[in-house]
Amino acid sequence: MKGVVSALLLLIATETASAEEPRASVRLTWEWFNTAETYRKYKVKGPDDLRIAAHYFRLAAKNGNAAAAYKLGEAYEIGSGVPLDLPEALRWYRQSADAGDMHAELKVGWFYQKGLSLRADPSRAVEWYERSASKGNLWAYHMLAFMLMDGEGVAKNLALAQSYFEKSLPFTHDHWAQLKLAQLIRSSDPRRSKELLKQSASAGNADAVRELNSN
Repeated sequence: MKGVVSALLLLIATETASAEEPRASVRLTWEWFNTAETYRKYKVKGPDDLRIAAHYFRLAAKNGNAAAAYKLGEAYEIGSGVPLDLPEALRWYRQSADAGDMHAELKVGWFYQKGLSLRADPSRAVEWYERSASKGNLWAYHMLAFMLMDGEGVAKNLALAQSYFEKSLPFTHDHWAQLKLAQLIRSSDPRRSKELLKQSASAGNADAVRELNSN
């Protein structure tokens, strides 16, 4: 029965999209987005539910909803309701990022940093991370901190790296960030540095364990 209802809803959604062409209202795109989220978040869901979720995200994204474009990019990145397709994921992330979505800007930066479906370009990654960070995305500050510490795609700046780790770590609780910040403050604050190493080690970071054992 659920499959029949799902098929009918998918048909209705398609007909609704055609009726709304060439441009749906903002309110309607959010109705499609919320419907997609409902299907995506079912505790017990099957392939049909994920396909319908992707379908509604596509309807909203094609009509200018940046959040839906981000979700559709995510679906293609992990193969949720659609085939796994990194170039297609990047296309939708770019659409969302170009509309100013900070989460999509972070993802575009990640694709450039790691060379996913395009040539790796750390400097372009930094640009996208900076755009995302300027909107307050703490994960973007997190990524920038590593790049500033390593001089990847940007001039090495340990002071700024430390500042960005301090800003993002209370939110991310990332054990690699704990390790890197511990290294940055080893001389200026050895007690806190050791505490950060302990936190990182307790989270399973083998490098932090080695540093603790070497002291």
